Amino acid sequence: MLYYYELPKFAELVSNGGINLSSAIPLKSMDHNMIHNISFIDHCNHLCQKNNTNLLRLLSVILQKLNGDMILRVNKYPQLNSKLHSAIGEWSETIEPLDLFRCPNSCYESENVSRLQDTLKGYDSEFSKLNENVNELSDDSNLYEVLEGMKNNYHECEGDIRNNLMQIEERRNEYDPPYRKILDDLSTRPKSFYMSDLLEGNDNINNINNNVNMRLVKGLPENIHVIFLNSALLSTLISKCMEGHKTECIKLKEMLSSRNEEINRLMTRIGPGIPLTDSILEFISGVKDFFDENTDHLPSDDSDDESGEDKITAVLNKVVNKTKDLEINKDNQSGSESEDRDMYHLKIVNDNDDGDEGDEGDEGDEGDEGDEGDEGDEGDEGDEGDEEDSIKEERNISDVVSFFD
Repeated sequence: MLYYYELPKFAELVSNGGINLSSAIPLKSMDHNMIHNISFIDHCNHLCQKNNTNLLRLLSVILQKLNGDMILRVNKYPQLNSKLHSAIGEWSETIEPLDLFRCPNSCYESENVSRLQDTLKGYDSEFSKLNENVNELSDDSNLYEVLEGMKNNYHECEGDIRNNLMQIEERRNEYDPPYRKILDDLSTRPKSFYMSDLLEGNDNINNINNNVNMRLVKGLPENIHVIFLNSALLSTLISKCMEGHKTECIKLKEMLSSRNEEINRLMTRIGPGIPLTDSILEFISGVKDFFDENTDHLPSDDSDDESGEDKITAVLNKVVNKTKDLEINKDNQSGSESEDRDMYHLKIVNDNDDGDEGDEGDEGDEGDEGDEGDEGDEGDEGDEGDEEDSIKEERNISDVVSFFD
């Protein structure tokens, strides 16, 4: 078992050049009898597992500490600032030394990729269970709706992956140093490059000059050139992590596309069910209410009593009788119309009428006799004859009887 550095000590060694990212890291065994050389990435992976973090965040934290320490050194030691200015001028750049050590304060959340992986595994597990138990499903088990729900889940996951790919693409190069060539140049210049402007000794201020020189010597790390190398290499490793996350997201997206194609093929073969819309449900409810309201006047289909059959017979008889009444009324109407068209009258003559006629003859004879006897009474007898004629006409009118009566 090896004796690994703790995270604070490890970050300190990297930021002051004590650990070179391009070289092996010697680690002693727990009994100090053996030394093992491990790579920088292996040591980082051990720290990630121990501190429950990810490689991208660990590398970004180490790089932030390295840049922060260098900014403090540049502000504290004017000789360092002056030497960096001269090195930058050799590249015809007009930047400040502090611009070489600027980096973002945060990084992409690698947990998003892990979360997407776990989510997709859960959906795949549900799909596998459905595939295993599909033979146990009945015909009306809403298989189409289940597949549609899975498709929606995969679609949401695909949208989440698309958003993460956009974030990775935007931030994949945010840790890349804009002046990498200058950093590479400074990584070839040892500590002696910064010690060339030390104050020379003087009898009067020898102690002061020595003190100032010693401050610079102690303040600059022995492997300052390794610091610039580590800065460039850390940026490269961070970009590599971002590229790995991008590749993983692309794989997840391809897997989702494959699942969606399988589900679409199954849904096409199954076909959707016929859902009962609100309008259909309202129509069915209305029909049910209508029959519930009118069941009091109709015989029940569920009862087997003879009273139900009697009710049905009575209803049918009413219908038949009503039909017959309508037919009779129709015949009466047609008969009345024919009566209005053709009307015949009979006149009944009684025997008394014949006697009256005989009397009229006698009266005529008497009139003749009166004429012979007395012509003065002729006018009176004529008046009596007119009265008898009017009485006969009234009698005949009263004896008129309708043929149809």
